[in-house]
Amino acid sequence: MNLASITLLAAVAIGGPFNAERPAVSVAEIPHCLVSIDEQIDAPALESGPLAELGAQDGQYVQAGALLAQIDDNQSRLDKQAAELERDAAITRANDDIEVRFAVASLEVADAEVEQALEVNRKRSGVVTETELRRLKLARHRADLQIDRSRLDQKVAQMTAQVQQAVVKSAEASIERRQILAPFQGQVLVVHRRKGEWVNAGDPVLTLARLDRLRVEGFLNANEFSPAEIAGRKVTIQVQLERGRVETFSGVVAYVNPVVQAGNKYRVRALVENRVEKQHYLLRPGVEASMSIDLR
Repeated sequence: MNLASITLLAAVAIGGPFNAERPAVSVAEIPHCLVSIDEQIDAPALESGPLAELGAQDGQYVQAGALLAQIDDNQSRLDKQAAELERDAAITRANDDIEVRFAVASLEVADAEVEQALEVNRKRSGVVTETELRRLKLARHRADLQIDRSRLDQKVAQMTAQVQQAVVKSAEASIERRQILAPFQGQVLVVHRRKGEWVNAGDPVLTLARLDRLRVEGFLNANEFSPAEIAGRKVTIQVQLERGRVETFSGVVAYVNPVVQAGNKYRVRALVENRVEKQHYLLRPGVEASMSIDLR
């Protein structure tokens, strides 16, 4: 083999198919994607009792924080009112220092009586008997202890007020637990209960779904794209609506499943922002869509 042939073979080997660079790809296409709900809950009753109010209906759109249902809370409100009265009474007792001032004044009188008796005996021994003197000193000691007792009663009243304030907060929490609020903006899919029905804690009262942001999932070939190329990328979703109408929606890849499934494919999930037209969302769960992932 001459030198020219060897050079030609080397050039072919270097530029052969096994060493060729992959062509640049700017978009990854996924047909036959499924649109589904990303957030859906069965809103439960947190406390047992009859449903006093049911403000939600099937198909109703609600804002985050909206009151969906109200369990009867009359007893909880009465408990709160009673605890507030007990708290206020305890605060009044804690702020009342009449007993302390009276005890201080009593000690001053008892001190004066003891000093007077001692002075009399200094001038003329035995005028005030030892028994009487001991009685006067005991009265002075009692008055001194009464000051401590009155101050202790004030402290106990302060602590009682704190305890009753905790009871008030507990009653307020009980009232709040009897309110079923929407955790996010969405649409009521199904109302499972009716006004006046008894519900137990944990029973689902209604089903709420978030529709302003939906999930779109499809499969990519693991031989063509790596998860690192796909994760976090912007996507465009194309959906065919009624009578051949086509609409596009924007989103982002939120999750790439690391597990490669049958057919050497892995799941890609995007979250897509929905739009409202004539008080209804255009993109609906259950429809088929195509996904274009921007790799630039």
